[in-house]
Amino acid sequence: MVVIEKFVELQSLKRMLNECAVKGRTVALVTGSGGVGKTTLLSNFSGYAESAGALVLSAAGAHSGQDRSLGMLLRLFRSVDLEAGQEARIERLLTLPEGNSQGSSPSACAVDELTEILLEAADGRPLVLAVDDTQYADPASLHALLLILRRLASSPVVAVFTEWRIFSSKPPLVLAEFINQPYFHLLNLQPLSLDGVTGWLRRRRLGEATAEFLAPSFLAATGGSPLFLQVLFQDQRRAFHEREPGDVDSLSAMDAALKGTHFKVAVEACLHRWDPQLLDVARGLAVLGAPASADVLARLLNSEQRTVVEALDALAATGLLRSGWFSHQAARAAALSGLDGETLTALYERSALLLHSDGAVPSEVAERLVAAGGIAEDWSVDVLRNAAWQALREGNPGRAAEFLEVGHQACSDVRERAEVLGVLARVLWLTKPTAVTSLLEPLCRSLQQGNLSVRDSVALSTFLAWQGRADEAALVLGQVDTRGDTCDLAGEAELALARQWIRWVVPFKGTDAADEASPAYRVEEAAERASWSDLVRSAEQVLQCCRIADALPVVVLSALLVLAFDDKLDEAQRWCETLGPEAEALQAVAWVAMLATVQGLVAVRRGDLIDAERHSRRALTVMPQHNWGAALGLPLSGLVHATTAMGRTDEAETLIKEALPEARRNPFWLHFLHARGRFYLENNRPYAALVDFQTCGRLLGGTPLGHANFVSWRCDLAEAWLRLDDARSGKALLEEQLTRVNADDKRVRGRTLRIMAATLKQPARASMLREAVKVLLDSGDRLELALALADSSEAELECGRFAEFRLISHQAKRMAKMCGAEPLYWRLQNSGSVEEPGETPALRKTIHRFALLSDAERKVAALAAQGRSNREISQTLFITVSTVEQHLTKTYRKLGVSSRFGLPVELGLVGSADH
Repeated sequence: MVVIEKFVELQSLKRMLNECAVKGRTVALVTGSGGVGKTTLLSNFSGYAESAGALVLSAAGAHSGQDRSLGMLLRLFRSVDLEAGQEARIERLLTLPEGNSQGSSPSACAVDELTEILLEAADGRPLVLAVDDTQYADPASLHALLLILRRLASSPVVAVFTEWRIFSSKPPLVLAEFINQPYFHLLNLQPLSLDGVTGWLRRRRLGEATAEFLAPSFLAATGGSPLFLQVLFQDQRRAFHEREPGDVDSLSAMDAALKGTHFKVAVEACLHRWDPQLLDVARGLAVLGAPASADVLARLLNSEQRTVVEALDALAATGLLRSGWFSHQAARAAALSGLDGETLTALYERSALLLHSDGAVPSEVAERLVAAGGIAEDWSVDVLRNAAWQALREGNPGRAAEFLEVGHQACSDVRERAEVLGVLARVLWLTKPTAVTSLLEPLCRSLQQGNLSVRDSVALSTFLAWQGRADEAALVLGQVDTRGDTCDLAGEAELALARQWIRWVVPFKGTDAADEASPAYRVEEAAERASWSDLVRSAEQVLQCCRIADALPVVVLSALLVLAFDDKLDEAQRWCETLGPEAEALQAVAWVAMLATVQGLVAVRRGDLIDAERHSRRALTVMPQHNWGAALGLPLSGLVHATTAMGRTDEAETLIKEALPEARRNPFWLHFLHARGRFYLENNRPYAALVDFQTCGRLLGGTPLGHANFVSWRCDLAEAWLRLDDARSGKALLEEQLTRVNADDKRVRGRTLRIMAATLKQPARASMLREAVKVLLDSGDRLELALALADSSEAELECGRFAEFRLISHQAKRMAKMCGAEPLYWRLQNSGSVEEPGETPALRKTIHRFALLSDAERKVAALAAQGRSNREISQTLFITVSTVEQHLTKTYRKLGVSSRFGLPVELGLVGSADH
């Protein structure tokens, strides 16, 4: 190793050797921390002395030599080749009698004879005595060597000692012996400075720019220790050579993470070679996991505080610690390496107890408890639960689950053990629903033993139902009812929504997967008796009290779906947007997927294909199909529906082919069948579509789920019959739909009118389509509105009303483009309709008319021309519905139109809300 910044010290030693023939005896003590280069300096000087013709004797103190008296002195004499007679005399003088391993120093006669042997061996040459790691030398050897040096006062002798005095309790023998002597020299080595590290890297042919760029990070990781610099450079050598010439920025990552096997091995070797108390302190610090005071470390290690303080200072001097913590993660790993499991566990247990008694935050104590495998004490379970809650709030559900698993193992109380298990199941479900599978049986046993609370029982039922185990889920709720435990309003709401979830996932009666005598059907019947309006109130109550970290996830999803199926799309969307940021912050993947699914369903019902595709795809991306269990039909149907309507036929077909088998034909799966039927219909496969729509009708018929807001299968089945030229069957279904549809359900009513118009002749067809458009304008379904406008434009063209055709066609194309219905847009584009208006004199005249409108009127009219309902306009512009109606009335009067149907399509070019 090249000595950097040690040139002055090396020159001083060389000068001592060159002058010793004149000045006589010279003694040098080289001090410095471990790894600073003392051994390297001594080795370089010894090599120079040998080349200069000096006789060099060298030895090093070692831990193994401390127990053997005169061991270091014996190694010193054995380091050179002596004559046989001299070797025999050395062995006789330094070999202690049997049983006297701790003997005293040699007698004065023995010291005289040893001195004589040295002079004989030197034979007039300069003599160099090089002793490394003096702090580890046995006292007898060191005392004898000092006596020998006293007798060599006039001889050409240079004695160089290296020492790292760590603890003040150990006497400085060499320094005390020679401190006041004129022939004594004290050389204190310091770690490399930034310039020294830069020069060291430059010598490795890294180039000036690279060396200057990397030097700060290397200095931070090694503290300037030449030893650690060398091994760290070996670890990073490949990265240096793989970079492009002059590409300094490609190495910037090493500022944050300098790591490698050589570095870790070197640190481990040094810690085991240095004083054992340094290793103990390093291990204690590593176990505590953060900078700690000397008092805490002393209590952890049962050591004196002064010893710990000096050990921390010594470790900092080596570069392994910076600001009380390891400069490099590899150093911490090296400190813990070599500990057997039992010892390490005991150390972690002591650290947990210590931190807890000192009032440390739960997460710090919990980290140690996890490492120790838990402590079977009541306080440890409380700490682990609090730490889990803290980790959950910080967005680390995986760590929270780890705390709870250890807490469950350490818990001795059966009721608390069941409670911790229930919380663990909910936390695991946040990231991966299938992860709770192994906990379901223990939870069921706790329920049977009467140790599971009502809320945990409800959660258990939903987890079972999610996996399609509806019968077992129903039995769980049955036991809750049997126990007769009282619930508050929130508990009753959660129970009602859990029953509704089972109703949605239980296989249909009459299918292969159904067992009509199963408990699930009794739960279904109980749910049917419940009022839908009561269920909506339960959903609102659950959502208003919802905190994702503590909520029952499937119950909340059930609540959101109740709102969506009740056509409360705005409320469902608002709650998704409210809960979404919390789910993201908590890294709750399952929640993110569930909320995306509901948003996808809302977007499908609003005819917003772009959002439907985005949300549904995200739901299936963050949580793959196999984790969706019995609810897979929901996100899959949204994505198939959106991609079909957007014209991505190949993608939709791939989704249909790769969908998991229909293992459970439950109500949710009918959403997928409905979307698949739409795919078949759009791809001219009406018979295949007929089968899917008829299956939906057959399974939903006669059940409360048969209402159109769940799956509007009648309209689609009628459309399939019309494609097969069976207008009679199609019209009968549509008439039945009109009798069933709620007057407030404008989306289904408008769609039914649009499809029914195809069964009529002109001018009745055009009239019914105008009515359908009028109804759909207030429905909020842009896709259905675009389809109705497209059909209406064709009907107006057939009736010879070309102005109306042009106006409605423009509106239909704008609406189709807005909602992402590319096939519909190009159908209109290729149908002979005029191009979108450009900057023409007619348009300029129209824009001049728009100047009559106020800014507020223009914004409202622009949104109305895009097909937005009054309610959507009020929410977009943050005004009341009454204000929207007033602005539209004034706009109609100024523009000379009777309704929003007559608003010019060009209005959006100059009066959109964005302007």
